[in-house]
Amino acid sequence: MDMDKLEDYRYTMESCNHCGQCRFILGHKMRGWEYAEVCPIYQRYQFDAYSGQGLINIAQELLEGTLRYDKELMKHLYTCTTCGACDVNCKSVRDMEVLDTILALRAKCVEDRQGPMPEHKGYARLVENTHNINGQPHDQRFAWLSDHVSLSQDTKIAYFEGCTASYLYPDTARNVIKILNAGGMRFTVLDSDEHCCGAPLWRTGQIETAGKLAEHNLDVFKNRGVKTLITGCAECYGAFRGFYPRIAKPDFEILHITEVIHTMMKDCRLSFKNNLNLKVTYHDPCLLGRLSELYVPWNGQIKAFGIHDPPKQWRRGTHGVYHAPREILKAIPGIELVEMIRNEENAFCCGGGVPAAFPDFALWTAKERLSEARFTGAEAVIFSCPFCRSSFETAIDSGIEPIQYHDITELVVQAL
Repeated sequence: MDMDKLEDYRYTMESCNHCGQCRFILGHKMRGWEYAEVCPIYQRYQFDAYSGQGLINIAQELLEGTLRYDKELMKHLYTCTTCGACDVNCKSVRDMEVLDTILALRAKCVEDRQGPMPEHKGYARLVENTHNINGQPHDQRFAWLSDHVSLSQDTKIAYFEGCTASYLYPDTARNVIKILNAGGMRFTVLDSDEHCCGAPLWRTGQIETAGKLAEHNLDVFKNRGVKTLITGCAECYGAFRGFYPRIAKPDFEILHITEVIHTMMKDCRLSFKNNLNLKVTYHDPCLLGRLSELYVPWNGQIKAFGIHDPPKQWRRGTHGVYHAPREILKAIPGIELVEMIRNEENAFCCGGGVPAAFPDFALWTAKERLSEARFTGAEAVIFSCPFCRSSFETAIDSGIEPIQYHDITELVVQAL
């Protein structure tokens, strides 16, 4: 694998002018001081070191040898949820790769045998033994699949369910299947050939193990003739769009179930009949929103004033999957959609990137997001990612003021 190294992001490290834009929503998009911060670690800890700026400054100091590793530094580096809010807001000021610098920093920590956190190493062991991050028997990955499901053998469309839906939330997987069947789509599943997408390993710097997973899955897609891959998991979607192109150029289309539903609606293959009578707000998952734009590898020269030659295709977060889920909700009878202050590319993270090593911080982050959801007056928060579901479920079960939470596929099935 020819992955970028920390050294490759020296321009970003040296160009940071400490403007603070990585911590806040753009001024013209703010609607007051409340919910103006967009970086979870900065909002929680209130130190510059806990921000995109702080992390790339630390990266430079480690690279140049003016800072040394220790256990507390590792905790600091891995507190970040890698939600990418710092990255897209920084790019509104100047073109730099803040998030990729953070990811390269973690990869260097692993390469130097300093990282990741012990809990993250457990992910790698589980994946190597069982091909999933939950450590569940691999032969049970599709245990939820009933005989009543209509699958096709001669199709180039495959449903990739992911580890979390497979083992923790099979109801979401069943809902996806029901929707595809209702819309008359001919598709198949990958059965035992499907392995973890590798996202949790990629984002914790365990590039070698993540790369092996990606290479396995890419081989499966090629050997099975898959040309369109559908997933209901934002984490998987973000990995296919943001990580896999670093391994090999994708020769298949990647669709989230919300994009598929929206297309079916436009083609009159799917319609909603049941009135749900519910006021909702929609939470944009990080890896389906700002981090879902396709990564395009770049090799070239950075000239004066940051001019990239040849021109680089930047991932600015503005072209994430925002329209489809909202149009679905608006089309369901009885649904009233209200927006949170921080939405689309400025959505606040649910905390799903850190619960293994930092459960208290993950819980705080989810509570902050649910507080914002309740601020809208909504009765329910809607999402389209099983990781977000886990975060919100944990926060609500902890005893905060209750609010309903639903995966968008649940509402679609109820409305059919």
